[in-house]
Amino acid sequence: MRRVDPELWHGAGGTLTKAKRICAACPVRPQCEAYGRELEGSASLKDRHGVWGGTDAKTRSRKRKQARPAKADRDAQILRLAEHGVGPKEIAAQLGITDRTVHRVKNTTERSAA
Repeated sequence: MRRVDPELWHGAGGTLTKAKRICAACPVRPQCEAYGRELEGSASLKDRHGVWGGTDAKTRSRKRKQARPAKADRDAQILRLAEHGVGPKEIAAQLGITDRTVHRVKNTTERSAA
C-alpha cells in the first residue's frame, strides 16, 4: 500500500489492527505472510514483529508451533534430508526451524553413534 505510513506495520495495539484490516484486501497477502515467516529467525526486531500478510508475530509463532512435527519425527526428517545432501539452511527452511537446531541434531546424533 503506497499511501500508508510504513510505521503502521510495526506499531502496537490499534495500529496493528488497522494494518491487518488493510492486509485483508491485499492481492499479495499470502506471499507477504510467507516472507514474514522467512524473516522470523534473522530479521531485525522491528521487522520480525511487524504485520506481514495480515499476521502479527504471535499469530506467526502459533502457526509455526502447530506446523512443527513431534521432536522425534523432526529429528528423523533432519537426518534423512541431510543424508540426501540437503544443506542446513534448506533443511531449516523446509521444517520451519533454525539452522542451529539442524546442527544440534546432527551433532547429537554423531556423538551418540561414536
